[in-house]
Amino acid sequence: MPTNKAPSSNEWDLPKLRASINFQDDWKDPVSGESIAHEFFDVKFYPYNPVGAPPVFAIASKKHVIICRINQNTDSSTNPVEVLKLIRDDDDDAANCSCCWSKDMETGQPWLCIAGADAKVKVYDVKQGKLVKTLVGHGGGINDLVTSPLPPSLIASCSDDTTVRLWSLLPIHSAQPCMFILGGDAHTWDLLSISFHDTGRYLLSAGHDQTINLWTIPPCPLEPVTHPLVIHYPHFSTKEIHNSLVDCVSFFGDLILSRACWEETIVLWSISGFSSSSSSSSSPFLDNHLPLNTPPTTFDPSKLTRSAFWQPPDHHLLNPAAATRPAYFTRLLQFKTVDCKGQFYMRFKVLHAQGGKHPVLAFCNARNKFMFWDLSRFGSWQRFLGELRDAEEEAEADEGRVRVVEQPGWMPVRKAPRKTTAAAAGEGGLGGGGGGGNTAAGIYKTVGAGGVVGRTAAAAAAGRLGTGTSTSPDPETLLSAAVTAAGRPGSSSRERPGSRGSTTTTATGTAAAATQTASRPPGIGLGGYTQKQLDEWHDQCDITDSHKEIKPHKTVTVDGKGQHFVGRQVAWSPEGDWCVVVGNSNRAMIFQRWGK
Repeated sequence: MPTNKAPSSNEWDLPKLRASINFQDDWKDPVSGESIAHEFFDVKFYPYNPVGAPPVFAIASKKHVIICRINQNTDSSTNPVEVLKLIRDDDDDAANCSCCWSKDMETGQPWLCIAGADAKVKVYDVKQGKLVKTLVGHGGGINDLVTSPLPPSLIASCSDDTTVRLWSLLPIHSAQPCMFILGGDAHTWDLLSISFHDTGRYLLSAGHDQTINLWTIPPCPLEPVTHPLVIHYPHFSTKEIHNSLVDCVSFFGDLILSRACWEETIVLWSISGFSSSSSSSSSPFLDNHLPLNTPPTTFDPSKLTRSAFWQPPDHHLLNPAAATRPAYFTRLLQFKTVDCKGQFYMRFKVLHAQGGKHPVLAFCNARNKFMFWDLSRFGSWQRFLGELRDAEEEAEADEGRVRVVEQPGWMPVRKAPRKTTAAAAGEGGLGGGGGGGNTAAGIYKTVGAGGVVGRTAAAAAAGRLGTGTSTSPDPETLLSAAVTAAGRPGSSSRERPGSRGSTTTTATGTAAAATQTASRPPGIGLGGYTQKQLDEWHDQCDITDSHKEIKPHKTVTVDGKGQHFVGRQVAWSPEGDWCVVVGNSNRAMIFQRWGK
């Protein structure tokens, strides 16, 4: 049984709503002069502040960009947001929807890039509030802007003209700032979303044609150029992940997250053979992660998926007749996002693991609901179930043996129920023994993550790993390993943990385990938890079925103030303690983690 002591670590905390902010807008239709519906479309945190500095973010609407700072030490009852500057775009054709940060590589001054329907990228010096330069070249409206992590002087834009352009903000490239054009036949309709890999060497693009492409980006020239380099073909292209327009795509390490309009899911998937690690022997990439002997894909309308990463097995090379359709990609997980159909230009954001913090996926639907998933819960849940099942099997083989099982820190501490007369007589009964036992003999104990007693140092170390990622430097690797392990023989993709009478709740499926499970009182499942609680955790954390839609680990519903709030973009502060969601009615929601 869990102890009544709450876990001391708050590493598993998910954001709480701190403030809701509305901004007034005086912009009117230039033809009719009537007021129009105002909306925030994008929000980005400034990524170059020193650690511990108050986070700064920019919010983009059609005519304005608002620069804000979060004062972290303010009282929880006060608004933590301070407006630093307002930038107004008075061009008649301007209707902005995207922004991204960069900086002057010579002075270090913060720069903000904004773009939208007028097909221009405008670069502002934020402190002075003046326009530094304007980048032109797209033949249609710009729908997304992103900054390369390496180097930050390189930004990318995607457009209704079906191309992606990469721009250099270095002074040496002032005469011709466009370095690369990703085009050709890769996309056939408006683009909506782009994303850089953490290495800066790969870029994803997606849009109305439901195609997702992965491009390899050459090194940025160090000398002036007269014409941009045109890259006609991506190294990976697929139309098979989604069935409608794709309005958000993002790297999660070497994995990919994407969502589509009319599909109420966010999909996590991987490209077979793709690895950004130069040390990977299975990867066709070597020095600088550039392809040496592997050509890009060519356009072939007969193929829904094309990949330069997939290599046929050796036995297929010897016997081509034995070859089957290659598995170019693998769907890993699906996250359930309700009430989104019919809305597009709705973006999620994943907080990448850093400094021992967990990766967290955030999204807002079209009906006031904010959803969060801690991606480290999946591995901790799989291990916790495994340890509980092992404890039951060990106790069955050795009566009287007590096995201490540490519960993950995200599980709420369960209070022990009141003892019945029978339970009081034998302290090993359900809820007896000060937090131990199972329904019959007290064969295991579960304790909160904050304190484990009566174990060896090795066992304590194993228990800490069971809490998730507090001792794991790479939560993404943990997630991938858990997904792989879920396909082991003997596991059931549809089995509810601890379901009464089941013969597949353990990896071995022994009759002894089934007998013990069936002996539990009605409504009680594995570990003495109620079956209802186990089912809820199963729906949120089970990853053995890639087609199952995983429910949010936390959902926050807010007052729509007379209308539905539609989330357009999500942003995480660099240290992961603040999350900002923007949407219609020029409204911004401020969420905080680990707040006092």
